[in-house]
Amino acid sequence: MAKPLLKYLLVTHIPFARNAAGDVVLDSLWARDLDGIAQSGWAVRVCAPELASEAAIRTWGPSAATLPKDGPIQFSGFPPIARRIDIWKWPKIRSVLAREVEAADLVHSSNVFQPYVGLAYAHDLAVSKGKKTVYVIAEDFNDMLEWEFVRVGNSQSEIARRQRQVDSLEARSKLSASTASLTFLHTPAAVARYRLSTRNGIAIRQPGHETDDVISTTDFAAKCHALESGAPLAIVAACRHKPLKGLDLLIRAIAILERRGVPVQAKFFGSGEQGGDLKALAARLKVDDRVLFPGSLPPGSDVYRAIGEGHIFAMPHRTTDFGRAFFDAMAGGTPVLAFRTPASIETVRDGVDGMFASLDDVESLASAIQRFHTDRQLLIRCSQAARQRALDNTRSDWYRLRAEWTRQLFPEGV
Repeated sequence: MAKPLLKYLLVTHIPFARNAAGDVVLDSLWARDLDGIAQSGWAVRVCAPELASEAAIRTWGPSAATLPKDGPIQFSGFPPIARRIDIWKWPKIRSVLAREVEAADLVHSSNVFQPYVGLAYAHDLAVSKGKKTVYVIAEDFNDMLEWEFVRVGNSQSEIARRQRQVDSLEARSKLSASTASLTFLHTPAAVARYRLSTRNGIAIRQPGHETDDVISTTDFAAKCHALESGAPLAIVAACRHKPLKGLDLLIRAIAILERRGVPVQAKFFGSGEQGGDLKALAARLKVDDRVLFPGSLPPGSDVYRAIGEGHIFAMPHRTTDFGRAFFDAMAGGTPVLAFRTPASIETVRDGVDGMFASLDDVESLASAIQRFHTDRQLLIRCSQAARQRALDNTRSDWYRLRAEWTRQLFPEGV
């Protein structure tokens, strides 16, 4: 007799909506993650804030995805919380979460961001009922929040209040990690900060690409030939245009290289609040003919193709946050240029599949690019190592490992 499917409940703060046909609309990157979990053969149910219409969906990237209402992933919605005064919604939220947790075999949640939406409530309820739990710390949210939320306060008292809020979130995350059956630490910074708080903590680095996304042998050979011929270096960046991404520092580094007579061409894919300022800076430094802004790309093949056409992938991120962009670059056979932070040094291999510059140091950033310019054989070796690493480290590989670790929670079978 076949064993019943594991009832896998994922409680998240990431919202969804339903279209007129009843299908689910959500962020496309999040949809890909859910698909990876569903491929493990579990009965996956997502419990999340449900927005009134698909027009209200705001995505991380440029696109949304639609999942069929009768597909392998089912959704249960609760009222979204946007402000503290939405406290009146809590009874309904807790009622939905209590029902879903009761029906689940395993409850999966993650570190909380404000507005608080019940992730900790669902986790604690599952623990109290003896359910198996998976807890995910997805990034170094402390560093990111301190950069984008705390330090921009309008007064010292507001900064202090916001810091207390971030400290409270960190304490809550440590508590959940200490009681979870299994904790996945998705970033090097999360490993350093939380590993001693976990009962069973595992570092995991999840790329977004599959083998078919890796640059082809023919295209890669053409890229290496262009590098050997001395072609100007093509620098690619693909991210949100926000201050913490360090793109302004990269523009200044390109201006330094211009004065040194080192020819480079850069494309900054993406969009965001800093876009206008970045274009103005490039014009002021007289490198606007070398720094182009082609706009955003949908996740997937278009991103890999654009990165593959570059010679260096620049990610001068100024915090310890970790993005899949490191691995996206390697799928394009493109070495990573990053600031030396806990995220980069535990991911990119300096001088092997990328190169580091000193944090926030424009001169160091320019010198790293110049080294690749003058030592084309080093750049080709790093490109080869990046491509090979992408072939050895795919999304399916990591989901298979995640599934194996999660199944170990149920040695008796479910």
